[in-house]
Amino acid sequence: MDIVSYYGDLAKIEADLKDKFKDRVVYVTSLFHRERNSTAGAVLSATPHNAARVITDGTHRLSTKEEIEDFLQHQQEELERSTISEQAKKKQYIVVVDQKVGSAAEVFEPRTIRQQTSSSE
Repeated sequence: MDIVSYYGDLAKIEADLKDKFKDRVVYVTSLFHRERNSTAGAVLSATPHNAARVITDGTHRLSTKEEIEDFLQHQQEELERSTISEQAKKKQYIVVVDQKVGSAAEVFEPRTIRQQTSSSE
């Protein structure tokens, strides 16, 4: 492999990706690569530089719209699943307090029996 042509191809692909993807996120799909024993079909997000590198190496290709939608849907589902799992582990509960009840001092300060009888008289 000619190193000059490799880095020339890398720079060209990176420039194309930067022009095409203004949001700076490029989705690539892995290809089967016997030497690296990689799994084909795995989608991931990358910067234009890293995407250009793996495309130039021949281990990935640009993802299709369907692959990107499936990947983002899967990421959202996993986020929701892990959030629910973490909340269950921490046993976090949300308490809704009616603000019409009064100030926090009235709610949380216990009154003595004398205070209660004197205020009711």
